[in-house]
Amino acid sequence: MSRASDPRVRMLLIGYRGFSELINSVTQEFADQVDVNIVESLAGGNTDYHDLVAKRQPDVVASAGSNAAYLAATLSVPVISQQVTDTDVIEALATARRLSRRIHLFLYQPENTPSPRLFQSLPGLLDVDVVFHSYSTARQASQLLHLALAEDSPQVVVGPSYICHLAEQQGVPGILVYSQESARAMLREAIDVGRHQAHMRVGDDQSDKQQTFVIRSDNMKQLARLVRTYARGPASVLIHGESGTGKEHIARELHRHSDFSSGELVAVNCGSIPNELFESELFGYADGAFTSSRRGGRVGLVERANGGVLYLDEVGEMPLSQQVKLLRVLQEKRIRPVGANREIPLDFKVIAATNRDLREAVRQGEFRDDLYYRLNVFSLSLPPLRERPEDVEDIAHYYLREYGFRYDVNFDAGEIFQSILRVFRHYHWPGNVRELQNFIERLVVNLQADPTGKFSEAMLSQILPELFLPVPDGGEQVASLRQREEIAIREAMQAFNGDKSQVAQHLGISTTTLWRRLRELDSVDINQQKV
Repeated sequence: MSRASDPRVRMLLIGYRGFSELINSVTQEFADQVDVNIVESLAGGNTDYHDLVAKRQPDVVASAGSNAAYLAATLSVPVISQQVTDTDVIEALATARRLSRRIHLFLYQPENTPSPRLFQSLPGLLDVDVVFHSYSTARQASQLLHLALAEDSPQVVVGPSYICHLAEQQGVPGILVYSQESARAMLREAIDVGRHQAHMRVGDDQSDKQQTFVIRSDNMKQLARLVRTYARGPASVLIHGESGTGKEHIARELHRHSDFSSGELVAVNCGSIPNELFESELFGYADGAFTSSRRGGRVGLVERANGGVLYLDEVGEMPLSQQVKLLRVLQEKRIRPVGANREIPLDFKVIAATNRDLREAVRQGEFRDDLYYRLNVFSLSLPPLRERPEDVEDIAHYYLREYGFRYDVNFDAGEIFQSILRVFRHYHWPGNVRELQNFIERLVVNLQADPTGKFSEAMLSQILPELFLPVPDGGEQVASLRQREEIAIREAMQAFNGDKSQVAQHLGISTTTLWRRLRELDSVDINQQKV
């Protein structure tokens, strides 16, 4: 079957042996929805993933742990990471308990994140002695394992496939921490994201419709005018807005209208590049720069943006140690690849995006003031959807038509919208446009079963339970953004039994944003307990 006639999502799975075998064991259940191409590889090694993506042309890439973080920071294709649930950890430890009461547990954790509270309860739950090792890169994981082998002679190891493989090479049994159920959840998320990507790609091929704003409000019309103005020339643009407001779309509009539109738009996820990989990823490296370097060297992300636009997504999450290295490049517009003896002059436009208040971050010493002023030559602030309710109707109509076409469902968009208008008008939209888009897709999918559907409130409460979560009214004065987010997240976590992938999808935020919000809520809970 040719790609043109194959409706399935094209997914590229990158992982080590045990992980790929696990995913392969459940892919048959999704055979009519996804075409999975498995590449057994450890990210950061000799594989050129840009070439791999160019050859395989996937709609979405899937991986796990440090592999997924590396790929998300490297590739422009969406990368979905398999999550490790609390149930996964407990089941893996229970299996390992049959071999030894003392268990070494290895889990990926981004730098500077607290350990899950589950680990405090594990000894009492399972009658085990757990030695927990957290790592942010595969190299660090390998080092931690070798230290454990040298110091403690573990009888059993629980962790990702790469760690299990290394342990088994040393004669120590390894228990994979991932489960088939979490593999299925990852595949479902990858299919959803991949379908959207495939649809956007078809739209780009057919027309310019995907590159237009869907707006009615005066403040968004003014924003559209500013985008076209700020796109001209080489000056940097800083985009600020809550999650889901469309910062990446604005970045693409800036690129499209800029003097650099003939060059590539290269996106960098600033919060997910490990420190030890930062220079080689952004600046590239020369042939033979280090032991595992790819023959012939590698072009870094910044050099790929030469003649185009460098898009620094979530720039507020970049560690201070990386900020100073980035600042020098932005000031001088030159890079020196790792291991090279010459600098390369570059010409590109910089667009940065954040959902943080960077001025406050500068005041608290969490963001360099010189980098802030370098990025904030022009500033665009995206208002949240609750501050421009007049746009809700136009955006909803747009996605009703889009998803009706995508799912091949015929209905009267105006009539459908009238049945949902009242509850939409009273909703506070914590996930903004992304959440509205997700809601409309869910409604259209349900119309496949009943195309005549006029949605009653009872039906809507089943399809879109978020619309009916309690929200304090103005008299209670609990309507700040952070408090609204907290209410929505806590209620959604309860409604979906703690399934973070589903919670993120239904709130219209990324899983990275959800994890960050949950860590903040945990910190608040701990501080309140101390008081």
